[in-house]
Amino acid sequence: MARQFGADVSSNNPPNVNNYARFGSKFVIVKLTEGTTYRNPSAKQQIASAIASGQTPHGYFFAVFSDNSYLAQLNAELAIYQAKALGLPAGSILATDWEVGDGNEVNGPVSANTQAILVSMRMIQKAGYKPMLYSGAYNLKNRVNTSLILKEFPDSLWVAAYPLGNGIAVSQPDFSCFPSMDGVAIWQFTNNWCNQGVDGNIALMDFSKVKNEEVDDELNWHPQVKYNELGQFKINRPNGADLYEDASLKKVVGHRPNGATFKINRAKDGAVCAGTNQWFSQADGLTKINPLAVNPYGKGIAQITADNAWTQNNAKPDAGIKHLEKGSTWHVLGRSGKYLLIGNEQSGKFVDGDKATIVL
Repeated sequence: MARQFGADVSSNNPPNVNNYARFGSKFVIVKLTEGTTYRNPSAKQQIASAIASGQTPHGYFFAVFSDNSYLAQLNAELAIYQAKALGLPAGSILATDWEVGDGNEVNGPVSANTQAILVSMRMIQKAGYKPMLYSGAYNLKNRVNTSLILKEFPDSLWVAAYPLGNGIAVSQPDFSCFPSMDGVAIWQFTNNWCNQGVDGNIALMDFSKVKNEEVDDELNWHPQVKYNELGQFKINRPNGADLYEDASLKKVVGHRPNGATFKINRAKDGAVCAGTNQWFSQADGLTKINPLAVNPYGKGIAQITADNAWTQNNAKPDAGIKHLEKGSTWHVLGRSGKYLLIGNEQSGKFVDGDKATIVL
């Protein structure tokens, strides 16, 4: 149990956060966005000053989507965009702050609340950040199915519970008052840590370093598919992944091991289909999609797999012009049927897609 202190900040806190390091802060979680339009004007300086003072920066966004999964997607898109624009390192925490306020409601159906939150967390994970869910202990116990959250994202809860109430200066948490919940990774134990007017947190894991093994795995994994195949899914959860009956991910029908790969037939709402009654949660692995399968103007990389591949002028059986060496790779600008357009837009030529694969 790491038990490291950290602060979380917004535009209500100073742009320079280096003072918190004096009180033992090892990490700072910076508010990046709110809803679909607001950006914290102090975020850039807060991240920079955290790094300069030896505190690891992380991020969060204030959710304004209530139980609406579509709005959750839009909220997460802005947060991810801002995280990347501000240079928040891949692998950093990017938490969904889901609580009452600024138009966000928590009194919707628990199932709808949970699904909307999961939409945001899945998008965050896919973007290369560590998803977490922040809220008060009451909301997490009564308004969200946290067991479903933790099934996809173990140890992902950041819970607020102030034993002494709001505004009371607290320097150390009283663990006899620790919120009794599964999956708590960070406890926000005061909103006036060390009389600094800043939220104080205690982490039960080491968040003072950014871990990015999953992103590295994605960068190193380059499956190859046929021109018309949607993509591939690779399980990277250490204990493997459950197999579900449909895209709702409710009924488990099997289990597959870590490292197993599957061709993707369809994708829907954070789930991928690898066959009849074989659906995986995208949170359990890496997904790589072939843009050329769904867009004739998509772009990609093709590798020649046949000895007798030639360029040709037309997207139909035609006389060969230039022989393409087996194993060579080419930029693809689109496709017509099974024929891939390679080269450049001004002088591109076609190659038979049956003699190449798309490298994802």
